[in-house]
Amino acid sequence: MHDLDGYLRLQQFADSALPVGGAAHSFGIESLIDCGLLHVDDLEDFLSEYLTEVGALEASYCAASCGMKDLDAWVGLNIQLGARKPARESREASMAMGRRFLKLAASVIGVELLIAAAERSAEVHSAPCFGLVAGVMGIERELAAAAYLHQSIATLIYCCQRLLALGQTRAQEILWNLKPRIAETARRGSRIDVSCAACFTPLLDIASARHPGLSTRLFIS
Repeated sequence: MHDLDGYLRLQQFADSALPVGGAAHSFGIESLIDCGLLHVDDLEDFLSEYLTEVGALEASYCAASCGMKDLDAWVGLNIQLGARKPARESREASMAMGRRFLKLAASVIGVELLIAAAERSAEVHSAPCFGLVAGVMGIERELAAAAYLHQSIATLIYCCQRLLALGQTRAQEILWNLKPRIAETARRGSRIDVSCAACFTPLLDIASARHPGLSTRLFIS
């Protein structure tokens, strides 16, 4: 595959508007905003720290999945990542998005490995699914992780536009300012051994667990 062809295909799958359910999930952010712990002025710093913790964890599993051929081993990676997501709401959101993304990619690309993965009734998560698809497309690990993180952060910013007084210009400024951190996190995550990967976000996990109890909700998680 020509490099330009691969880049264009990666852009399509890394689009935050891809119909895999990303716009329906805030991963606990709605709860943080509801209880007054997250504001527009804090959002850029919050997302920067989000990348340091959650981003690095997911980047490591995305990168580790890139180029994998053994589906049993790949399913094992998904189960490991699920065990590192203590909040049921965020864990189930990751699974739902991962399953939709994998089925969509398998249908579009038509590669046997992806079709077989999509047909498995196993726990799958968004980051490893993205990495598996990127590997089939010939995308290298670090670029795959960066594309996944960029998509994730862009989606969260667009979610925040529905929850906060966050205008289009400021939203784009935040995404622009976070690109160096996204690149740094992708590089770091692609070098992490997933057996040593860790993430410590107790406040976000609690907020995610509280989400079903909100009196008014815009998002599923």
